[in-house]
Amino acid sequence: MLRERIELANNVAAQLSEVEAAIDDAIAKAGTLMATLPAAQAAAKLSPVVGDTTFGHLGAAVAALYDGRSRMVAVHHELDSVKNHLGLRNFKVVGTGDAGKILPTTARNDAISDGEEAAAA
Repeated sequence: MLRERIELANNVAAQLSEVEAAIDDAIAKAGTLMATLPAAQAAAKLSPVVGDTTFGHLGAAVAALYDGRSRMVAVHHELDSVKNHLGLRNFKVVGTGDAGKILPTTARNDAISDGEEAAAA
């Protein structure tokens, strides 16, 4: 059962990492768009009034992306507490993305038995 829980936790951790990276990528791309729009407006010699609503919508979309990022960080912290309920308190996630794995901790003060450590390997 421990092996299955570790596999499930690794799967969730990998998916969480992908979502977090996708949100960060979207924020970066939206930032590029935010920088491009005023330059394009000026190059086209358009009045600041033209497209003003567009800037407002883009600003709201970026704010929503940051709100989504904050909420995913909260999900990340909540999943860490769920990990404890799965009996994986003495396991930690190392790495990110595809490199992320849940491994037993190696500190001497961890209450993990040799049998659990061997089962996790």
